[in-house]
Amino acid sequence: MSANPARRLFAATALAIVAAAAAVAGPAVRAETADNSAALAVCADPGNLPYSSSKLDGFENQVAALLAADLHRTVRYAWAPQRRNFFNRTLLAGACDVVISVPASLPLSLPAIATTRPWFTSTYVAVTRTSDHRHFAGFDDAWLKSARIGLQLIGGGDVNPPPAMALSRRGITNNIAGFSPWNSAEDAPQAGIIDAVAHKSIDVALVWGPFAGYFAKPYGSALKLEAVTNDPASPGLTFIFPMAAAVRSTDTALKDTLQAAFDRNATKIAAILKGYNIPIIEPSPAAAASRAQFSTPTH
Repeated sequence: MSANPARRLFAATALAIVAAAAAVAGPAVRAETADNSAALAVCADPGNLPYSSSKLDGFENQVAALLAADLHRTVRYAWAPQRRNFFNRTLLAGACDVVISVPASLPLSLPAIATTRPWFTSTYVAVTRTSDHRHFAGFDDAWLKSARIGLQLIGGGDVNPPPAMALSRRGITNNIAGFSPWNSAEDAPQAGIIDAVAHKSIDVALVWGPFAGYFAKPYGSALKLEAVTNDPASPGLTFIFPMAAAVRSTDTALKDTLQAAFDRNATKIAAILKGYNIPIIEPSPAAAASRAQFSTPTH
């Protein structure tokens, strides 16, 4: 089962980010005013923690500030929810010049953008209560057939995340609770699925790593996170995603400038990710080369 990854990136996020093939129009971009010649113009979601927010308390906000300081620039934001048509309304419309994190393979489906080298790699994770004796070893675990499972569902077949596809192929569908990542009435809609595990509404949540790590952190040792990196029954299903910064494909000089800034600040960036409790893994060659044929995060 395959579809255009540009239509399946989470807001996030999780993914994540959406590309030109998506047809649904979104709200107008709101850009802050600043001297463009001295600004790093960043495309970002105003309510997508732990990635970004208009309060500037996401890890993308922190990384953008770090890069801008290194380049002796200020940060100017073009805010837009990361829904369908995100790139057309922001980066490709010239409202901004960089998206801080996207799946590194995205240019394969959207040639109008180019990416830096990946600056972090994460994976999906299983979130359970530490007091629960059950342990996630894989999608063939017998206990999954009766457990209350939480998934972040966008809805509609091929737009669902990799864990949903892995479970569906095993006939595990009736005991799944879907959590929408799009509830704009909440400050942090991505937190709901993690709260549900902690409050015993569900037994396990299968979630993109940055969301899981960030929203599980306040619960401390009460929750455990286990990496979900593959499904042996579906080797083409991707769970691991290297993430990179995106610019327009014509902005070669900016891409090189940003890459140099990422390289100079790698240690500081790693510390930022650690502070946000983002699960980091070393990418395998297969993951690095992945075309991200299924639902990808970003967010």
